Amino acid sequence: MIDSPIDPSLLVNVDAFHYENTYRRLCHSDTGKASKDLTFPTMWELFVWGAVLGYSKNSPKEIEKRHPSPPFRWQQIKDPHLHLLIVMAIDKLQSFDILKQPDDLRKNIESFSNGGLYLLHEELALDPLAYQNIESLINQIQSRFTTQS
Repeated sequence: MIDSPIDPSLLVNVDAFHYENTYRRLCHSDTGKASKDLTFPTMWELFVWGAVLGYSKNSPKEIEKRHPSPPFRWQQIKDPHLHLLIVMAIDKLQSFDILKQPDDLRKNIESFSNGGLYLLHEELALDPLAYQNIESLINQIQSRFTTQS
């Protein structure tokens, strides 16, 4: 097993807008659903999905306003998920040099996750009933991006 260049004790930065409008709706206990009934039982899973979507659509988006108390640490993102994010960052930058700059690597992954969550939020905003059947919406987004690629 290869150690991550990102310090696992660091908090993951998330945009305040997405924390309030995306994470809390899709992951937080305010939904009234048990975690096993949620599409994303934990916030780190939604973060990873956002990053994968952001990388696949080349859609980085800087965090405009960081949530004041980030909801989880990098150590919660387990293998193979963390290594996938690192490989996607290397692929996007076409350089292994990012591994020598852990802060830049972390910021890169966070910005692509934020970009992916922005794309997801745009789709959710178009359909007021989307939160009632989020799995169907995610499949629809994935298929649309797959056919456009």
